[in-house]
Amino acid sequence: MNQEKQIKEKSLPLAIGLNIVLPGLGYMYMGKWLIGIAGCLLIIGISWNAYISGGDVLTTWVVVNIIMGIDMLILSNKNKAKLIADEMKKCPACAELIKKEAVVCRFCNRELN
Repeated sequence: MNQEKQIKEKSLPLAIGLNIVLPGLGYMYMGKWLIGIAGCLLIIGISWNAYISGGDVLTTWVVVNIIMGIDMLILSNKNKAKLIADEMKKCPACAELIKKEAVVCRFCNRELN
């Protein structure tokens, strides 16, 4: 649960901004070190290959950042869903999501065990 609370405190815009500076840094900030290092090495390799072959390095940089930004958004949404699942439960009477510590459902006023 502590790891999930740390994920909750992480800023998605900051993670995406770090990826713009150097792709992979945002993943490292979010706690995904292996993906971050792989992303960093990947963009360096792709950019170097584009530079050597006379391709457009800036376009490569932007495209990879867009892809990583979308992935960071998906990762953030998965983390939020996991946090909700860990902190909430369904009321057995009305099936609404309520806090795990709740004694009475706030929707149907049923007492819970």
